[in-house]
Amino acid sequence: MKSPLSSDTTIEYKPDANMMQASYIPTDRFEELDHIDLDGVFNVLEIYCDNLLPDLEACLVFLLRILRDKEAASHPKTLEWITGLVRKAIALGPFHKQALDLAQRLTGDMTIDARLERMAYFDLDPQLLDFRSVMNDPAMMRRKRILLTDVLDRMSAHVIAASQLLQLEYYAGNNHPEWLENFNPPKFFQEEWKQRTFLHYAGLGDVERAMKLWPEIASQPISEIQLNLAAELHAKSGDTEQALALYERSLAIDPRQKPVRLRIEELRHPSPVNASLLDKHSVTICLYSWNKADDLQKTFESLAQTNIGPAKIRVLLNGCTDHSAEVVERARALFPDNDFDVVTLPINVGAPAARNWLGALPEVRQSDFVAYVDDDVELPSDWLVRYLSVMNTHPDTSVVGGKVVFGSEPRMIQYLHRRFSVVYPGMIKLTDQCQIAQMDFGQYDYICETDTVMGCCHLLRIAHMPDGPNFDIRYSPSQIDDIAHDLKLRVDGGKIRYCGLVRCIHHQNTGGGFKRKMTSAQLGQVIGNDMKLTAYLQQHSDRIKTLMNEAER
Repeated sequence: MKSPLSSDTTIEYKPDANMMQASYIPTDRFEELDHIDLDGVFNVLEIYCDNLLPDLEACLVFLLRILRDKEAASHPKTLEWITGLVRKAIALGPFHKQALDLAQRLTGDMTIDARLERMAYFDLDPQLLDFRSVMNDPAMMRRKRILLTDVLDRMSAHVIAASQLLQLEYYAGNNHPEWLENFNPPKFFQEEWKQRTFLHYAGLGDVERAMKLWPEIASQPISEIQLNLAAELHAKSGDTEQALALYERSLAIDPRQKPVRLRIEELRHPSPVNASLLDKHSVTICLYSWNKADDLQKTFESLAQTNIGPAKIRVLLNGCTDHSAEVVERARALFPDNDFDVVTLPINVGAPAARNWLGALPEVRQSDFVAYVDDDVELPSDWLVRYLSVMNTHPDTSVVGGKVVFGSEPRMIQYLHRRFSVVYPGMIKLTDQCQIAQMDFGQYDYICETDTVMGCCHLLRIAHMPDGPNFDIRYSPSQIDDIAHDLKLRVDGGKIRYCGLVRCIHHQNTGGGFKRKMTSAQLGQVIGNDMKLTAYLQQHSDRIKTLMNEAER
């Protein structure tokens, strides 16, 4: 067997003098906006809205960045974007003081002014308005829940405390907590509270409770936010015609919502699914694992419940010292009709090299497609049929990947797909893979072109990779090699497609949907790998700009 650990797995590096003279600029979420001019900000915003439906955080970040720019008053795009972002922010945060303050100052709307004046009676400790830490600290969430509950015990109609507590319930996936049944908001906030609870129920996919509120919500002035939620409620109820009508109304309000356009297309013309492709194409499913025997067993059990036809299965044990070998041997019985084999390595060579080793196997090279599946996932029964159908419908596709959610219930989105959004000396940025703490209620169930998908369950077309899959070992042990692989394919002319009709449950970093804090060493590795990726991409900045322009068209 040819080892994949040879020097030909590295990516050729030819610095571009114009781009590489600039120092690397490390940026966290949205921080790239501080390094670009207002034209660039509007370009990033347009790309963002092509990928995602803006949440409250995004609306406020973009609003504040635009408004503090000295060119904003004279820029031709300012008014249109500000109007839309303010409308969304009000709908998403009916009791969010910062959003309402901003909206009132920009619009002079007296009804918002009256709402703020009434909200002032419900004072709340600022720490209970700040939830930035709760998604990576379950203990902090519990403490804030207790404090907010205490406020409601002392003042039962405290609508701001109730709204904040409801947000914590949303994060935890509690669609109808006991306290909510007994909460009565002040009379002058009845309508806003109905809007708030509709957002909660619909966002968590509680069709029955949300639909009970919908007639009253629909009788008031509504935005695209409520229309999009209601559209998916009707889609889940089987009323596709009404779902389409609501989405069309939403698009009339904001035509820039590309996810809505794609969702309409999927509802109107469902993507073809052809199970016979399993017998027409050869597929090898590859898994690799390091000391995660229990997760690996669950992954095999899930895979065995899916329709994989005659696909081959290859497993690489990456220096495992637990009982993974026994798990793999038992798993053979789950796949009596499939060619099943294992590669056992004495040491852990890291994820990129493991992928390459599997990709170098003769049977993989001879396959039409190779699927890489992580060792901690649950898969829908039709995942491979869906992926093959995308490949068949779009023969220019090199890689297809799905929608990834956390293992908690209800399903919180972990990863959708990403596109290039900024090309700047020292900084090349991709769109966020998803928004923080957003549940999957069907809003991203469609197929589209993109620049990269998540590698925990993706399918690659071998014909587009003459030398086989080639994951860069510089990103070892396990970070962003899948992203780098996709982006190199894009630079070389390949097509990547996202298939949101496949929902992969990924148990990595799952604890009720919470995100673990990174250690200093982990953060250093993230920044180091980002520097490596940026150095490679900046060699191809002109090509990336061309890809971005093509995507806009």
